[in-house]
Amino acid sequence: MSTKIKYLLRDGFLCLVMASAFIIGVSFLVVNLSIFDPFTKAFKDFSFFDIYYSEKLNETTLSDKVILVNVEQGDRFQIQELLRHIQDQNPKVIGLDIIFKGEKDPFVDSLLQIQLEKDNVVRAKAYVEGKWNYDFGNTQKKLDNTGYTNINFGSEETVIREFQAFHRIGDSLHASLAATVVSKYLENNWPEEEIQKKLSRQQPINYTGNLDAFLNFSYDECMSLESIPAMEGKIVLVGYLGYPHQSPTDIEDKFFTPLNPVSAGKGIPDMFGMVIHANIIQQILDENYFWEVPAWVDYLTALSLTYFGIVFFIWISVNVPAGYALYVKISQLGVTVLFLWLTFALYNKKIIFEPEHSIAFFVIGMEFIELYEVIAHKLNKKYQWKSYYHD
Repeated sequence: MSTKIKYLLRDGFLCLVMASAFIIGVSFLVVNLSIFDPFTKAFKDFSFFDIYYSEKLNETTLSDKVILVNVEQGDRFQIQELLRHIQDQNPKVIGLDIIFKGEKDPFVDSLLQIQLEKDNVVRAKAYVEGKWNYDFGNTQKKLDNTGYTNINFGSEETVIREFQAFHRIGDSLHASLAATVVSKYLENNWPEEEIQKKLSRQQPINYTGNLDAFLNFSYDECMSLESIPAMEGKIVLVGYLGYPHQSPTDIEDKFFTPLNPVSAGKGIPDMFGMVIHANIIQQILDENYFWEVPAWVDYLTALSLTYFGIVFFIWISVNVPAGYALYVKISQLGVTVLFLWLTFALYNKKIIFEPEHSIAFFVIGMEFIELYEVIAHKLNKKYQWKSYYHD
C-alpha cells in the first residue's frame, strides 16, 4: 500500500473521530441541559415506525379471535350482570381490564366475586409505585388467573410502541394480562418456557388496528342481545372503551400509539388501553413478531458508512475539486433517501432498523471534511505534519 493511500485512510479515520466527538458532545448537551427538554421530548415521541403504521391505517382486518365489550360507566352490579351474560355465550376466556379496588356493598361484591372466580376469567392487577394493586379478595395466591395491565415497565416514552409479556420483580416472574389470557386460550398448546424466554424482553407491538380491527359491543348492545354466537369459543375482553361507546374525545385510559393519524405533534390519544391489550393478544396468538436490529449493528453501519464516505470525498476534494461541493450534497440527500427506503422495506419484512444514526453520522461527517482540511493545512504549515493533502 502506498504512503499516500495510508495517509488517505488515516485522514478519513481522524475526520471520523472529529465528527463523532462533535455528535456525542451535542447529544450530551441536548440530553442533559433542561433548555433542550422540549426538543428531547419531541424526538423521543417520534419514530419512523409511526410513519410506517400511519400508511397502514386502511389495511385493517377484523380479528376472528378477540372481541371487546365496553363497561362504560357501569357499577359493580351492572358489571357482574354483564359478566354473567357473557358467560352464557360460552366464550373460551374472559379477560378483565378492570381492577375493583376495595370492598363496597357486601351483597353486590359477593355476586361480583362469583363471576370473577370463574375458571375462564382472567383478572387484572397493576404495579404502581412499587406495589401491586389487586381486586378486592384477590391475593398473590391467585396469580395463575391474574395478569398485570402495565404495558411496559420503566419507559418514559409517550407513544406505546413496545410491550413486555413477562416481568420479573424480585424472585417472582409475573405475566401480563395478554400473556395470561393467551395461555388460558391455548391451554396445552401454550409453549410456556419458550414464550417466557422470548417475551421477557421488550417487544415491538405489531398492531392489528384500532377498534375497527375487533368486533366490539357497548354495554347496552351486549345486554340487549339474548344470543351472541360470535363470542362462543373466543376471547372476550371486558373493560373501558369510552363513554359513550367509542367517544373520540374521552381520553380516560387512552394512549398515543403509532396508529395515530398524526405521526408528529400528536394532540389527542388515539387508543384505549384495552384495545392495546387486544392487539398484543392477537400478536401473540399469530406469533407475529418484529426482529430488532441490535444497537451495535446500527452504530457499526453508521460508522462504516461515514468512514468510507469521508475517505471517498477527501479523495474527491483533492482530485476533482470543482465538483466536490455538489457531489457531497447529492450524496447526503441520496444516503438519506436510501436509508429511509431501506427502513420501510425492512419494516414490511418485520425487521426494525433505525436509520437515524447512519443518516446523522453521514451527513455531519461529510460537513467535517472541509474543517479537517483546514486543520491539516495548519498542522502541515506549523509542524510539517503529513496528510493526503500534502505529499
